[in-house]
Amino acid sequence: MIRICMITHDQIERKNPRADLIRFSSLGESLSKASNEIVFITLNDKGRYEEGYYEGSKVYKIPLLSKIKGIQLICFCFFLLPVLFKAKRRGPFEIIFVNSILSVPSVVIFRWLVRHGVIQFDLMGILSEEMFLKKSKTIWTRTAQKILIFLEKLFLSRVDFITTINERHKQIIQSRVKRPVYVVRDGVREELLRQSLNFREREKDTGKIVIIFVGQLNHFRLDALLKAMPDLIVESAHLYLQILGSGPQLDRYRRMTSRLGLEGNVSFEGYVSHEEIFDYIARADIAYSDDWSVNGFPMKIFEYMAMGKPVIAEDTESIRELLIDRVNALLYRNEEELKMKILELARDEELRKKIGDYGKRMMKDHLWEMRAKALSSIYSKYTG
Repeated sequence: MIRICMITHDQIERKNPRADLIRFSSLGESLSKASNEIVFITLNDKGRYEEGYYEGSKVYKIPLLSKIKGIQLICFCFFLLPVLFKAKRRGPFEIIFVNSILSVPSVVIFRWLVRHGVIQFDLMGILSEEMFLKKSKTIWTRTAQKILIFLEKLFLSRVDFITTINERHKQIIQSRVKRPVYVVRDGVREELLRQSLNFREREKDTGKIVIIFVGQLNHFRLDALLKAMPDLIVESAHLYLQILGSGPQLDRYRRMTSRLGLEGNVSFEGYVSHEEIFDYIARADIAYSDDWSVNGFPMKIFEYMAMGKPVIAEDTESIRELLIDRVNALLYRNEEELKMKILELARDEELRKKIGDYGKRMMKDHLWEMRAKALSSIYSKYTG
C-alpha cells in the first residue's frame, strides 16, 4: 500500500463533471480499491475551507472565492501549499498526482521543503495545441501559443513523470520535455458492460433510427453533422439526432437547426447528469463522436462501446490507435464520408449489431480497475 495525494482544481462531487474530472475520480476510486490510501485535495463549492470524505477517502476542500475561472485558479494555487502541509500531518505521500499545470509550482515547492514524494502529472489534453485550433494565425495567436508552450515546458520539466491518454500525446510531450511519459488510457466502469440489466429498453414502436451525441457544445464540433442532416433525411427519413449537453454554442446550434428545417429530426436535451446519460445511450442506435482536439481520444467513445453501440468517429491519428474502420467503428474524414457511413449504419441493422458487439467485447480490456493496475506498476518504479 502507498499513500497518494490527488490534486484537482475542480469540485470532485460536481454534478456535471467534465471528462478530466471523471478520469480523476475514477482513477482515485480504483486506486483506493487496490488497497492504496488516497487523499484528495479539491476545490470546494463554498467560500470556505472544509474537510470531508469521498468514496471513503479523505478530502481537503480549498474555498471557492470567485466564480471567475481565472481568479478561481489563482486562489486555488495560493491555498494549495498550506493545505498540502495540513494533509501531510497524517503521513508522508509517496505519490503526488496533479492534473492542473498551474498547481505544479506549489507542489514542487512542497516537495522541495519536505524532501519526499514523487510528482506525477496526468495530462488529458495539450492546451498549447488545442487552444488555437479554430483561430486564425496572427502575430498575437502565434505569440500566445509560444508563451503557452514555454510555460508547459517549464512546469512539466519539474515533475518526475507524466501520464497521458494516448500515444499521440506521448509523442508531442516527449518532443518537448525530457521526462518519462506513460500512456494510461481512459476507461469504463465494469457495470456499464452489464447495462442490459440496469437501463430501460429502447421503445420499439418509434420507428426512428436515433443518432446520439454527448458532450460540450463548443469548438464547432457539430457543424459537419448538422450540415449533413438535410441530405441524410432525404435518403432516410427515420433518422433522428439526439444531442445531450450544453455549452457556449447551444443557441447557435438551435438557430442552425431551425435554419436547416431540422426541428422534427433533431432534439436538444440540454444538460443531463452523468448517471442519466447512459439511459439515453442505451436507447440510441448509432453513437457519434467528433475529435475536435485532433490529438485526443474522447472518453465518451469508451462509454458508447461499453454499451454496445456502433460508433461513427472522426478519423484522426489518435483515434486510429484503438479504432479500426469497419471492425469496431466506422471512421470518416470529411462530410461526404460522414453522410455515407451514417446511411450505411442506418440501413444495416446487422452491421450495427456486429460493430457494437465487437466494441463491447473490446471494453473488457479497458476497465478503470486495469488502469489502476497500470498506474501501480508505474508507481513501483519510483517507490521501490
